[in-house]
Amino acid sequence: MTTTTQKEIVPASTSDAIAGCLLGAAVGDAVGLPFEGLSPGRIARLRKGPLQYRFFFGHGMVSDDTDHAIFVTQALMKSKGDIGKFKKSLAWRLRFWLICLPAGVGFATLRSIIKLWLGFTNSGIYSAGNGPCMRSAMTGAILSDDASARRAHVQVSTLLTHTDPKAFTGALAIAEIAARLVNQKWQTRPPIDELTAMLNSLSSDTEWQAAVKGIQKSCLAPEPALIAQKYFGGKNGVSGYTMHTVPFTIIAWYQHFGSYHDTIDAVVNAGGDVDSVAAIAGALAGASTGLSGIPQEWQDGLMDWPHSRKYLQALACKAHDPEVKAGLHFSFWLFPRNIIFLVIVLLHGFRRLLPPY
Repeated sequence: MTTTTQKEIVPASTSDAIAGCLLGAAVGDAVGLPFEGLSPGRIARLRKGPLQYRFFFGHGMVSDDTDHAIFVTQALMKSKGDIGKFKKSLAWRLRFWLICLPAGVGFATLRSIIKLWLGFTNSGIYSAGNGPCMRSAMTGAILSDDASARRAHVQVSTLLTHTDPKAFTGALAIAEIAARLVNQKWQTRPPIDELTAMLNSLSSDTEWQAAVKGIQKSCLAPEPALIAQKYFGGKNGVSGYTMHTVPFTIIAWYQHFGSYHDTIDAVVNAGGDVDSVAAIAGALAGASTGLSGIPQEWQDGLMDWPHSRKYLQALACKAHDPEVKAGLHFSFWLFPRNIIFLVIVLLHGFRRLLPPY
């Protein structure tokens, strides 16, 4: 297996690992966003020099992936372990988020939130999209010492929008890895047999079991990324299907364990649903390294509001220490922010009409 040669960095504390998880998701999301939907070949032709922010004059903004991670974190802290309150809190945040007109929203997530507004108790859509996986890393990070609570909260979060059992399995896999990183069970890269045994235990579904075998074969190969693209990617890149997103995310994180930069670089090079895959992989890589492992220029270049870098760090600290001041309310400032964001996204769309193709 080809692995990073960079010295592995470990979190300084549980709080640092949680902060790394949340900010890691945001930075991965922001770095990957301009490459969203592009094939590996087109990305290779567009990229010049080292990987950096390309969204708005050298700065990055976040998408729905980070928003959902924030909403889950807020709901977990508001509900304080009450699963019913957690479901209600998260559901209202998703409702409010939709009326703020996000530029990107998955079709299943869109339909499920409309059902929430219409008063349906069972709002989920039968889909195995990667929406629940965007939300689950922070659930694993915050509930790292309580496996039963972790599973219950991931299930509730998943079923709000997606009812295909594969969506839950994928989301739970991300949560379980994040938990082991935050509680420092996996301070170094775990043995591949230990990782795959944990993944196999999550579901007996034949497609999931085959995916785990693909993860193992990829991680043991001389060039894991190439094998991973064969199993879970393709000429158009890694799709938003859970059984593609989650295995590829795990392989990128495992191959480059201890190097946040190299993890995100591998995801970007693979193409496809880049922002979501980079957000999920970034959450795991950030939990592995803590804040210090996330490139400082990427942290400094994150330009957003109201979900700013400062707010993300405060929210993550509050998840570990309730005395830390960080607002848990939904911010309707997302509406004007989303209008500005949409304009920039449209400009990127026009740029894609131009060469190189």
